[in-house]
This record gives sequence, structure tokens and C-alpha cells, in this order.
Amino acid sequence: MSSEITPPWSSYEFEIANCPLCGSESGVDTQFEFKPFNVVTCRNCELMFLSPRLTEPSIFKLYQDRSYYQSSISGQGYDEYMDVRENWLKTFNRRLRVIQEFKPKGRVLDVGCGPGFFMEIAERTGYDVWGLDPSSYIVRVAQEKFGTRVSEGTLETADFDNQNFDVIVSFDTFEHIYEPLLFLDAARELLAPKGILVITTPNPKSLLARVSGRRWVSFKIPEHVFYWSPSTISKAMKGRFKILRIKNAGQYATVSFLVRRLFGLKSEATGLLKTVLGLLSKMSIYSDNGSITVVAEKI
Repeated sequence: MSSEITPPWSSYEFEIANCPLCGSESGVDTQFEFKPFNVVTCRNCELMFLSPRLTEPSIFKLYQDRSYYQSSISGQGYDEYMDVRENWLKTFNRRLRVIQEFKPKGRVLDVGCGPGFFMEIAERTGYDVWGLDPSSYIVRVAQEKFGTRVSEGTLETADFDNQNFDVIVSFDTFEHIYEPLLFLDAARELLAPKGILVITTPNPKSLLARVSGRRWVSFKIPEHVFYWSPSTISKAMKGRFKILRIKNAGQYATVSFLVRRLFGLKSEATGLLKTVLGLLSKMSIYSDNGSITVVAEKI
């Protein structure tokens, strides 16, 4: 079964993607169709990814505008990100506790930092926090609190000294990365000896993903270009990092958000549905969204 994704993509450039772990030799099998995009699986290593997909310059167009963080398109962007700050602070506080087990202090770089919610939590706990994001809009928002410690760009092109960080985090970002092995290499260069990389990313082998099928909340098309399982992310880390822990992860979310994602509803509802969603938006719960957190040490 297939469905059309809006908005129309006629003004965007597309490309066919290859498995970064196996190349193009093994071929792929289509798992789900979200026309004009397909979610495919590598026949050799089972890495799941988007192909065809938007080119990286095209996808960056989506990230630049304020509307990406106030999206009315189901499953695309963040339809209430800026309005649920407290939920994100609670989520990141929970994730920070995992980091503290391995690195209770030090300099932290948040890749894909958004408005700086994780940075805010980490700074409260005594970390020296820095941020990086490709969106010029959201960088300006984060700079209101953190100034020049937040910069625009990607990890592969960032102007940081090598071995400059004790911790690099990539929360809900690694699935957006077009060249994941180059990202891991760049992270390794920037980390101090025994530094750790912490990634939270959707797991297509999770129970929620398998039960939900094409309605899985983490099928964010076209932004999510890779879907990493414990097996495939371990292969990507090999020779670069030693995996210290892989655990299930989730987030605090409004019940309204969960219902809208589950049923593919737009945030701009009307009538009775608007009233119901409004009431549900006042209630938040911690939800396992089918993600994993990976803690890995530089080798």
C-alpha cells in the first residue's frame, strides 16, 4: 500500500541512495512506499534507509525555515517542538543521566542542538556546553541563550579543534545524516581520548516499529534517511568506537502529539477533533517511541 506525501516535491532534487555499509553491490528490497520516496532494506546487512531521497542541499531547505519547527504536515518537521519545552527538558534530563554514568563532567558538543534544550539541562549540571545545527533559524534561537557557543553547520565541516570534546551527543539527529560513516569519523577526531559519543535514533527492529508497520511514528519522510538497528549501528561503529551500552529510549510527549502521529492527523484540526486534541495537549507521558540510545567510547 502506498500514500502520497505532501507538499509536492517537483521543485526538489532527488537521488538514489546506496548502503553506506555494503555499497550498492548487494541491492535493496522495498519495505514501504511513501511516494515519491521508498523505505528500502539492504539485502546484505539489513540497514534500512530512504531511496530515492532528496539530495542533501534540498533537505537543508526544509530545515532553514521557522515553519519546520511549527509544521502542520503530519510526520514532517516538529508540529509542537517550541511549545513543549518542559517535555523536552524532562526528556533530555533523563538522557543526561545515562551520560553521567560514563562522563560526569567535561565539554559537551550537541550536534543538531535545535533551540538548545539539551544544552540547558547539561549546563545546569555543570557541563561546558556547545551546540551545532544546520538550521540558520534555530541557531539564532539558541544563540539568544548561548551566544557564540552555538554555530551553524554540520559536524563534518565544523571549525572545532581536534580532541576538543569529552562528549558528543547526537539526539534524534543521526537518522538525518547523509554520510553517517564520515560523521562518525568526524566525531572520533573531535573527541578527546576516551571521549564518548551518545546517539539516540529510531530502531526499525523495535517492537513498536514492527507492530506499527508503515504507521511507525519514526517514519519521518523525507527527513529521516537512515534507520539504525543495534546490529547495523554496531557495524558502523566497528574500528571507530567501542560500544559501552545500547538501551531503549523514548521521550516525554503530549497525548495529543501521540494521537496525531498514530493516526496521521494534522495539527490544524477543526470542530470536535480540535477540542479533543486541545484537551489531550494538556497531558504528557513518557513514551517508548521505538528508539535506542547508543553510548560508545572512542578507540
